Amino acid sequence: ILSQDYDAAGFIFLDTVGIPGNLTILLFFARLSYFQGKLQTSDVIITHLASFNLVVVLLRGIPQALTAVGYRNLFNDNGCKAVIYIYRICRAMSICVTCLLSCYQCVLVGPSTGKWLLLKKRLPQSVPYIVLFLCALNCIVCTATAQYTFAYFNSTIPEFTLNLEFCIVTYPSYIFYLGNGVLYILRDLCFVILMAFAAGYIISLLYHHGKQMKSMQTSDRNQKKTADASKAVLDNIVWIYTLCVSRVHPAVSDTRVFLASCYSAFSPILIIATNKRFAITLSCTQFSKLLRKLKKTNVLLYTLSI
Repeated sequence: ILSQDYDAAGFIFLDTVGIPGNLTILLFFARLSYFQGKLQTSDVIITHLASFNLVVVLLRGIPQALTAVGYRNLFNDNGCKAVIYIYRICRAMSICVTCLLSCYQCVLVGPSTGKWLLLKKRLPQSVPYIVLFLCALNCIVCTATAQYTFAYFNSTIPEFTLNLEFCIVTYPSYIFYLGNGVLYILRDLCFVILMAFAAGYIISLLYHHGKQMKSMQTSDRNQKKTADASKAVLDNIVWIYTLCVSRVHPAVSDTRVFLASCYSAFSPILIIATNKRFAITLSCTQFSKLLRKLKKTNVLLYTLSI
């Protein structure tokens, strides 16, 4: 479990990696959309994913880092309700959108016959509506959290409370405390299991077609989904522990938040590393710089020769 001394360093590190990384992805696809006029469906999904991940890092990484270095009373009750509510929605949407990306890639490599062909035609147009539906679903699921969230106070913390240090979530009874936690776990596990099935189907399909090399490449692209799944599982293990005690130590809560925020901070690195467009753009940029240097050199040599 992270100690207080490591909290600040850990969350500051997540902020310095996650914020520029997710902004890079958003700016890259914004530029791509401007010059090409339209993004591919997978690019649209990745853009949504980067947006939700950026909000997760901003709303939890920064307050958690400020609290760890000694700042107090960052928010009032309404501020805490808004921050925690939006964070919970975006954290859930990060898992849901990653699952959507897995399912879309599964449909993309599936056979072009029967129901698969129908899915190939309809899924790209349905992506915005699916994202809106998932967002509405998570808004409803996370409502109870906003209702029971308050600003942190220095008096005795009551039972059945999640102490986030800059805010607290106090449930009226153990039934509400347990029920809310179980609901989050079931929601996350449903999407993680669906994500695992989709990734497994892709690898299995490519393997049976005798494309081992392509299967390995697809497995590399699915590393970001596996990372998200593992982080969600670890997060839920710690979450299950918190449901078994009436008062949760802040260090346990910090650990769970850190694990939940790791994917949002590090996924841009995986996306950039496995997306060919980033590699091509970077190569073209480096080539353009080289050309500019050569032109400057030629102009200088010509001037000297005169």
